[in-house]
Amino acid sequence: MKIIYLHGFNSSSNSKKAQILKNSEVVKNLGFEIILIDLPNSPSKAIQEIEKVIKINSENISLIGSSLGGLYASFLSNKYNLRSVTINPVIYSHLKNMKDLIGPQTNYHSNKKYKFTTKMFNELLHLKVETLEEPLNHLCLIKLKDEVLDHKKTINYFDKAIMNIDQQGTHEYSDFESKIPFILDFLH
Repeated sequence: MKIIYLHGFNSSSNSKKAQILKNSEVVKNLGFEIILIDLPNSPSKAIQEIEKVIKINSENISLIGSSLGGLYASFLSNKYNLRSVTINPVIYSHLKNMKDLIGPQTNYHSNKKYKFTTKMFNELLHLKVETLEEPLNHLCLIKLKDEVLDHKKTINYFDKAIMNIDQQGTHEYSDFESKIPFILDFLH
């Protein structure tokens, strides 16, 4: 089985969770292959890039997405009927409060500066999924102390999906490694 890991906004395939997943002994022992992608800043280009990888690896593939990568994972899971795991994901209803993303940005890992444009923000708005077609294809990991996203909206959106909700922890999801066996069990 192959898993595409989708990082969050201003992040990269070098993110902490991506590297933990890639280097996990549990992942290796169970024979999972982790595919890491450095996603373009443009959401439409990011979706195109992910879709290319999905089409090349069309059988036995699933998605894990963190934050903005969670929005991408939910959208593509719904479109291609794939299993996905989202970690403190952005959902469509969060976006109206995220217009402050428009403007100068810096990637956390490469320190590359770029401008997140109004056009790019509008591309995010085109990723709206009103209802998850197969809600049981989705596992959503939520930290109630997420300081970035409103967990109540996330819980409401994934109400028919499988959720793992923790009282403690932040948007970073620092105990991600401990969830890997649970994630793999769901994706298997």
